[in-house]
Amino acid sequence: LPLFFHKTHGFRSLPVVTPRPFRDRWDRVRPEVQAPRMRVALFGGCLVDFVYPEQAEAVLPLLKEQGVAVDYPMDQTCCGLPALMAAEKETAREVAIQNIRAFEESKCDWILTLCASCGSHLKENYPKLLGDDPKWKDRLEAFTSRVIDFSSFLMQILKVRPELFHGTGTRTAYHAPCHLCRGLKVVEEPRKLLEIAGLNYVPAQDEDVCCGFAGSYSLEFPEISAELLQRKLDSVEATGAELLVTDCPGCVLQLRGGMDQRGGRIRVRHIAEAVAEGLS
Repeated sequence: LPLFFHKTHGFRSLPVVTPRPFRDRWDRVRPEVQAPRMRVALFGGCLVDFVYPEQAEAVLPLLKEQGVAVDYPMDQTCCGLPALMAAEKETAREVAIQNIRAFEESKCDWILTLCASCGSHLKENYPKLLGDDPKWKDRLEAFTSRVIDFSSFLMQILKVRPELFHGTGTRTAYHAPCHLCRGLKVVEEPRKLLEIAGLNYVPAQDEDVCCGFAGSYSLEFPEISAELLQRKLDSVEATGAELLVTDCPGCVLQLRGGMDQRGGRIRVRHIAEAVAEGLS
């Protein structure tokens, strides 16, 4: 964390840690749904829980309107990707076990994540961490098969229609997180969702190129991170967009921080916030 405050990281501003994380707000914001059509458990991840709880809060009215009951298992923790990237494989394995156990108790139909990095790690790396242990085989499959990203859930499971949204027509650019488009192989769903939600999607050059955050990569190679970010923001500004959305809170941190530092006028939001804002 101290690396964030080194002068080489001056290319972006940084968010503050929220004084009240999402888990401490849950009792107040939890939606009550009578006779739900399905149940989801929300996987928060570190940034949503402790930095951007508003991203999770934004989806709750939409899910309630669609008759979806939501749970937030309190025993969940970090997905474990930072530990694995730091070569702490045993710690990452212990974290995986803790999360699987936490979500087993929720009896949910789906495990909804707002973080592409978390989602990719849960689905792709948990089997690598636990797949050689026979006693975890069935429990692991039951967990990973239910993990789904926000855009895929709305498009494939809820099958939301334009009638659900009032449509703002805001010119909106999209950044595809690496772990979403290359990890989870989710490409078209976010773009289609923007159009269904009544946002005026304007394609930008190199939408699926990394924003430069990439977790610890940004900390270790700030000069490269800064160059990738500036190219990304230049491409977005060239579209004339008023809004830039993405599916990953880490990308939000990078893109919003860079836009703020350059004095740009384009708002940066999680796609869940932008879509929920247009709810009729």
